Amino acid sequence: MKRVALVTPRQADHALVVDVVKIPEEGLAYAAEVAPEMLRLPQEDAMTMQTPVVIRGLFTKVAQQVYFHGRLHGVVTVPCSRCLEMVQSHFVTEVRAVFFPPASVAAEEAQQGVTDELDLYEHNGVTLDLQPLVRDQVVLSFPVQPLCRDDCAGLCQVCGNNRNERPCTCQVERKDSPFAVLKQLNLKPS
Repeated sequence: MKRVALVTPRQADHALVVDVVKIPEEGLAYAAEVAPEMLRLPQEDAMTMQTPVVIRGLFTKVAQQVYFHGRLHGVVTVPCSRCLEMVQSHFVTEVRAVFFPPASVAAEEAQQGVTDELDLYEHNGVTLDLQPLVRDQVVLSFPVQPLCRDDCAGLCQVCGNNRNERPCTCQVERKDSPFAVLKQLNLKPS
């Protein structure tokens, strides 16, 4: 088995640009740490990333198509969906992507949304940019409903206190449901 070349981009270079013509037949190992600013992630005050996203993988090439199989991992800081305390959420994502040359039929189908594949990208024939792929995978890794812990009691609906820190004695006023009127109906079984 042939040894695989390892690419470790320097911070001064654009770490996410790979030279397609330099991918050898046996493949090209890739390793990079990318600052969150390079990914142009959605700007939300509550959701932040203070650590780089670590990318490890392997590029292989068949004709003009470039395949990438790798793993991304990092840490995102988000508010708990119940009590709003900040939570660090670690993510690890397995990535499989195909980069097609711009004139290929598969690239045209991917642009028009004809294919169901989510991992189709395009390269310009000379270089490929991993930024769209990494950005998509990181955004998809953000937790949908992050919790500081599984049994988080959340905030009190009346006084707003964090019920994890101290119990609350407030009484929540229960209003009748708009469907309560249906209980008054006398329906006979048919």
